[in-house]
Amino acid sequence: MPGRTSTRAVTFSSEATVDYELIVFAEFESASGLTRAEIVELVEQGVFAPAGKAIEEWAFPESALALARVAARLRADFELSPASLALLLAYRERMLELEQRVRDLECRLPR
Repeated sequence: MPGRTSTRAVTFSSEATVDYELIVFAEFESASGLTRAEIVELVEQGVFAPAGKAIEEWAFPESALALARVAARLRADFELSPASLALLLAYRERMLELEQRVRDLECRLPR
């Protein structure tokens, strides 16, 4: 990722041999705009699924950072609690999935 100065991101390889980077908790917190308590509650709500068992060991996929930034913006704009934020993010994810499905189906229509 351009401009990244941290050497704390860890690269893992999954069983499908897809490489991805994980961002350690402190860096994730700093870059996301969310507080530690908000991140913990969003993990408890199932929004994020970090690797690691203890909070100090948590590491998040890079893809979660974009979602965390959306969460921080929504929280700030609408003054949402973490529980409300989790619900809104779930609805947002479902909406994005349905929009993609509509686009896929539109591509199948005869022209």
